[in-house]
Amino acid sequence: MYCHDGEFFANRQATRAEREVYSYIRCLARLENSEEAIEAFYSLLFKAVVTHRQFDTSSVRTALVSVLESPDADEILPYVINRCFYTIGNPWRMEARRHAALRDLVDGAKNLPERKPTNRQVRRLLGAMQAYVDNSNLYIPLQRQMRLLSDETVDTTEKRDSLGSRFGDFFFIYESAAVTRDIPLHYRKSIQQQRQKKAKQLNQQFNAYWQAHRLGMNGQVINPTHFDHAKLVDAIHTFHPNRKNSYRDQARTFETDLAKLRTTEDFVAPFYDYVMEPLVEADARYQTKRFSKLIKTVLVDTAGQSKTPLTGISINQMCTRLLKMLVSNTVDRPEMAHFRKLVETVGAKVVTAVLLKIVLFRRTIRSWFEDRFGILFHARESCSLDSVSWLADSFDYMNVALALNAPWINYMPRPAQI
Repeated sequence: MYCHDGEFFANRQATRAEREVYSYIRCLARLENSEEAIEAFYSLLFKAVVTHRQFDTSSVRTALVSVLESPDADEILPYVINRCFYTIGNPWRMEARRHAALRDLVDGAKNLPERKPTNRQVRRLLGAMQAYVDNSNLYIPLQRQMRLLSDETVDTTEKRDSLGSRFGDFFFIYESAAVTRDIPLHYRKSIQQQRQKKAKQLNQQFNAYWQAHRLGMNGQVINPTHFDHAKLVDAIHTFHPNRKNSYRDQARTFETDLAKLRTTEDFVAPFYDYVMEPLVEADARYQTKRFSKLIKTVLVDTAGQSKTPLTGISINQMCTRLLKMLVSNTVDRPEMAHFRKLVETVGAKVVTAVLLKIVLFRRTIRSWFEDRFGILFHARESCSLDSVSWLADSFDYMNVALALNAPWINYMPRPAQI
């Protein structure tokens, strides 16, 4: 997730009481009757009541009270609640028959009881529930997951002309925008599988579209994008990994040449040329522009002293620092001035080429790359497509570029013959 809010929770050991609460939620997830499970789920989180008689009700209730009375309860409770949602939601996401119930479960968090409880512990619990719903870095990512459920449960009330309505299209931000930092890796499996499925589907569709175009069979294969025919054909040609001197080939060559470099100082100049090539090709003025000097300054500053050994860590640091400058900063300060100016100056396709070259060369920083776009999405999600057409265009181009190159960025397995 692009936001570091809650990262401390992922790194701390869950208490025995917390584990017992999660165990109870896992048992609810296995109930055959989804409505019964939802009722029991909210009895626990709204009333601090354990209703399912097949469990040790007193033990679970004692565990919940222990969590509520812990010294750091105010800080951790929203994250405990978030973990509860993921604990029941993850297995339900894997079953299409549960999707309607899962949507009801997530929507139910907003239906807090209006009547103020007299019990102090229940008041604290409801206060934590309200804090959870109000925390855009926790509850909103969970709501985004609902947009990835089966088509039968699509929310028809969603604003269809907003950037947010296209979330399901952009597989490369599924995890960064819909899974929070406090959630451990083993809870991310279902969203990662969905991301791989979407990447593979788009990869196949783009290749089929390209093949149909080359055979003069235009109109006989579905266009899975918001581009018109000419724009999509141009995008596929630009980013296809099998074209002559493709960006995949350029990344391979640069990676091979890396073996000759010994220090971070040796790395800066060739990496700068490698990254800048699409910009300079689009506008020769980028050889001397102030922005180009800024990129070089960022690389030089990150490289450190001239004799610093070139390592995988130092390369990652330069790549991530550059992405932070080129795309966006943090969710609290989503500075995207450089990104927008670049898109409006040279176009989204050229900017996509620059970013694709970075992630193809350094696949290990892919999650950081995804976080940058997660920030952009979070900052402009509610905006109309017309008002952020430059950003929508950027996401669409990135979708094409990453899907075509998905096997070489670890979004899907590589074909056996490659």
